[in-house]
Amino acid sequence: MKRPFVVTLFSLLVLLLAAWNVFQIFSVGQRYDLMRALNLSTEANLLTVIGLTWTIGFGLAAWGLWRLRSWGRTWMLIAIVAYQAQQWIMRFALMRSSDEVIRRPADVVLSLLSIIVVWGFLFIPKIHRLYVKSDE
Repeated sequence: MKRPFVVTLFSLLVLLLAAWNVFQIFSVGQRYDLMRALNLSTEANLLTVIGLTWTIGFGLAAWGLWRLRSWGRTWMLIAIVAYQAQQWIMRFALMRSSDEVIRRPADVVLSLLSIIVVWGFLFIPKIHRLYVKSDE
């Protein structure tokens, strides 16, 4: 079955989410000494593990979506919701910023928008049929 270009493009966007988490891992790595000096090594380790987990998770989702596998579609539907939930849990548990309260409404909109875009795309009837037919 020929893969539509829009599916390839969407898979690349999901791969960008994996790349963003790789960047987060390197960012924590660069600041690890400072965080350890501030007695924040547990948080640094937690951020590294979470970043690695999402890098692998979104990488697998991108691969499954690109290969038109139904498990890739299902994984992405679950992953985007879980990722946003985890981001908000981390925000409330680990972030201490004076502007966090000011940015919160915009971040809620962006979180909901990312879920709506992913779910909306994967539930377009033509796209949905691609993933159902690919496993038959």
